Amino acid sequence: MTHQVDASSPSPENLPLPPGKSGLPLLGETLEYLRSSRAFIQRRHSQYGPVFRSHVLGSPTAFLLGPEAVQWIFAGEGKYLKNRWTPGIRQLLGAHCLSMIEGEEHLERRRLLAPHFSYATMRGFVPSIESLATRHFERWAALPGDFTLWPAMRELAFEIALALIFGQDTVDVPFLMRHFKAWTAGLFSPLTVNLPWTTFGRALAAKKAMVGYLDKVVAERQTRTEQPPDLLGSLLQSRDEGGAPLTRETIVEELQLLLFAGHDTTVTATANLMLLLAQHPDVLQRGREAVAGLNGPLTLDALRATPYLAQLINEGMRRIPPIGGAFRVTTQDVVFKGFRIPKGWMVPVSIRAAHAGANWPDPDRFDPDRFSSERNEQKKPGAFIPFGGGPRICLGQHFAMVEMSVMLTLLLKHYAWELVPGQDLEYLLVPFPQPKSGIQLRFRRLG
Repeated sequence: MTHQVDASSPSPENLPLPPGKSGLPLLGETLEYLRSSRAFIQRRHSQYGPVFRSHVLGSPTAFLLGPEAVQWIFAGEGKYLKNRWTPGIRQLLGAHCLSMIEGEEHLERRRLLAPHFSYATMRGFVPSIESLATRHFERWAALPGDFTLWPAMRELAFEIALALIFGQDTVDVPFLMRHFKAWTAGLFSPLTVNLPWTTFGRALAAKKAMVGYLDKVVAERQTRTEQPPDLLGSLLQSRDEGGAPLTRETIVEELQLLLFAGHDTTVTATANLMLLLAQHPDVLQRGREAVAGLNGPLTLDALRATPYLAQLINEGMRRIPPIGGAFRVTTQDVVFKGFRIPKGWMVPVSIRAAHAGANWPDPDRFDPDRFSSERNEQKKPGAFIPFGGGPRICLGQHFAMVEMSVMLTLLLKHYAWELVPGQDLEYLLVPFPQPKSGIQLRFRRLG
């Protein structure tokens, strides 16, 4: 790799910028990029190669493609790159949550939260996920006629996230779900104007309602002499190096982030996997055979001893990544592959590009066996990054895999589903990849 960033490196100002163009004044090439980022990247990759420049989303941008580039980006976190969020997301997530903080504060917060997302913790959480998922699936099967998967899966994942955060405490699920939907809709709104009839304005109002509710929950929990072993309890008991607790504002912002992070990506990955399985009955049948021996209450050990479950989930996330990518920004002039990338330029992490193209044999084929121990096609670092990488790798990746494994096992063992004919399965990619139809299913219980 060639990321010269120290004093002994060749002087960046003597090196060329990556090939490419800036497009229109102010707008740059944003409209084409937003129409289909995948097609945009493919066209320019063919024209310029794996390193090229553009001007999108209001910023000069260097696109760096391939596993080596992905590793370079993740290695640069906190050194020559930092996270980049839009002003709207900053406003709605809050300045004090894990995603927004940097450096030592970020590492310390991760250390605080990490024990709640370990495999050891997940062992005790499997029964809760199984119970909640069974209740929802039974309700789906009892519905007359067809139903739309996406909103139904959102409700299930939201309840599971609430159970992880608040444990046995009773919270107002319909109230939180209603405001959560309005809040998340504004996170990716291109128009960040606080007017009551705009998506962003409604999101800010929803945030205010959620913050008010969560603040009361946190205040009540602060009065208890002992905290239960849930995520909120952990946040309340944490202390910084000086022995001071987290402020209530910080805890509330962290709770909002955890609801968001523990929800939409799981919904996206699981719903899209159900679509892929409906389209590939041979793979679906192999999945059913793989879980046929899992009887009685599910356990983490039994799930981990069924490798085809992880193969299915991983191939689903490779084929349709739940998050298309993320953005970093350079904190100094850097050099990659002989090209100069000036300070302040945006550098996207394209998960979608990493999971396609020459990194994988026959990349458009849905083939879970590519993740088998025999083939192990994901062994190239930077080629499979559904949870990101580096210091900001998704904290909840183990939780997400266990949650999806439990849901998938129950679905494969006890339920059948097929796609309603004639629906629009063209994908909307922003903010999360989902078909326009929301995936309409005929869903029933087996046997």
